[in-house]
Amino acid sequence: MKYIYLVGFRGTGFRNKQYQDEPLLIRAGHVGFYFEDNPDLIFGFHPTEQAARAIGDDREVINWLKNHRMLEGALHDDTAIFHRAYELAQSDAPMDVWQIAIPVQDDDFDRIRERAEQWYNDGKVFMYSFPPAEPRTARDNCATFPRRLGLPLPETTGNLREYIPAIQTNGEHWTPKGE
Repeated sequence: MKYIYLVGFRGTGFRNKQYQDEPLLIRAGHVGFYFEDNPDLIFGFHPTEQAARAIGDDREVINWLKNHRMLEGALHDDTAIFHRAYELAQSDAPMDVWQIAIPVQDDDFDRIRERAEQWYNDGKVFMYSFPPAEPRTARDNCATFPRRLGLPLPETTGNLREYIPAIQTNGEHWTPKGE
């Protein structure tokens, strides 16, 4: 048995001026995943830079997504985002970073890792949107994307107000390797 970890945090929000210069994912909140033998690479699903630029600046992208419109998304190396969220949490920012271990059989672990790495390396595009009122299978956000790899979700809507407490209930605080 091996473990794949889901890691996530609720963001600082978009109205708090103190964090207005932080990356969009810090303000929105984010979920990613990593493999037990490589905690230094956290994959995260979010809009591609090209898709976001086609919409405009951060404010325009957020408005687009809040209206439940879709953008092309892909897997990214979001390790730095989770490190930044951890740093902010240590400085009394209104966020904590949580993780939950998902046990998987060895063959499934290898299959899931191979698929995730292939999608990441190929820049495979999936449709991204903020959670709609009713979940749909044709689109994902960062929190629901792991289902595409066959991972169970701690909460199925992808709404971080519900998802992060579900990780917290059965998980633990996340800390970067070496902390």
